[in-house]
Amino acid sequence: MQKLPKLEKALHLAFDARSEGAPCGVSLTSYFARGPTRGRKQQGAEEELIFPPELRARLGRDAEFVIAAAIDTARFRACAKPKAIVPRGDREWLAHAATALGATETPQLAWALLGAADELERAALKILGGAAKRQAARRALHGVRARTLHIEPFAALLVRVLLVAQSVYAACRLAGLSHGEAWAALEDRLWSPYPTGRISESGHAPRGAYLPSLVLAASAHGRRRLDLSVQQARTQDHVAALLARFSRGPGGELWPWIDEAGKLVPQGDSAPEPEATAAFFFVLLTFTASSRRVNGGPARRLPAPFEDAGFGASDWLPDRTDDLALRLLAAAGLAPDSALVSSLPLLLRATLTPSIAKRQPRAKVWPLAMLERAQERLPKALSWLEENGRDLLERA
Repeated sequence: MQKLPKLEKALHLAFDARSEGAPCGVSLTSYFARGPTRGRKQQGAEEELIFPPELRARLGRDAEFVIAAAIDTARFRACAKPKAIVPRGDREWLAHAATALGATETPQLAWALLGAADELERAALKILGGAAKRQAARRALHGVRARTLHIEPFAALLVRVLLVAQSVYAACRLAGLSHGEAWAALEDRLWSPYPTGRISESGHAPRGAYLPSLVLAASAHGRRRLDLSVQQARTQDHVAALLARFSRGPGGELWPWIDEAGKLVPQGDSAPEPEATAAFFFVLLTFTASSRRVNGGPARRLPAPFEDAGFGASDWLPDRTDDLALRLLAAAGLAPDSALVSSLPLLLRATLTPSIAKRQPRAKVWPLAMLERAQERLPKALSWLEENGRDLLERA
């Protein structure tokens, strides 16, 4: 079970701040001002969802009374003038709420609230994914492109968890339970099966624990935005732009095979056209994918220029590498069996292993001096492709 000691401290301080007119203490959620967004209105405490039958039984005979008191905002000390902002829950919004809480109540409670928010974020990231995907999980949790998302998912999660936690905690304390008993009931509530679920043939099937369900629901919009960004980065326009940047930029200096007159081999141009660039990259990428498959591992026995350029990284898995190769070829309108695509693999193999050139039918047109120059230029071309093509990879 995930422990949340900082949230425990914040709730304890809030409840200990009781007064005769506010038996439930301080309403932490009242310091977070958020308006309706996209037609959706704010929802208050949902009694049936927050207090399932098991928790009601734990509260004893006065369960109905203490529940009504715990969700009645009039029984809390609330923020009189929360800062009115557009409904975009960002870190600045959280900081304003904590500042207002500290000015009205105590600095200790404000710091406890900020600590609870940080603790909840860490717990949410742990639920969403491992350390390898921490950056993607953080983006999914906090939302992508705040101007279009309007509300960060984590902000809604924070307010929701505070609402549930404080309602349960206050109800337990009002029912006469000790702090330890109230916190144990709260932990059970946050990690018990979600009260709403799908109905299957075998009966009621809960979605999962309450807190993880809230985390996954809060991050759903952010994940959709991430998926949309991935699709936008894989358009034909982006692929064509990559080919144009190489052809009109460093292509003439990085093309590995040039003859004595400075013309590119095999096409005989002074600079590579986008079609030739697409064929060149297609050959490099398919060779990478093939080498990783045949040699039995993500980064085993790749030729030194490919390994040094970074093609042994996990980003360049064979399937993804092949996918990018085909999209480059399609953007240039070339067929896989074109003359250029057919001749470039022979040049590449001869460059990587000069002894192979002696066994090729066209070895006489590939002077050793040209292959030596290609060995010097190929690593730079591979580094350019790895650096610039990485943005076009489909990421999980």
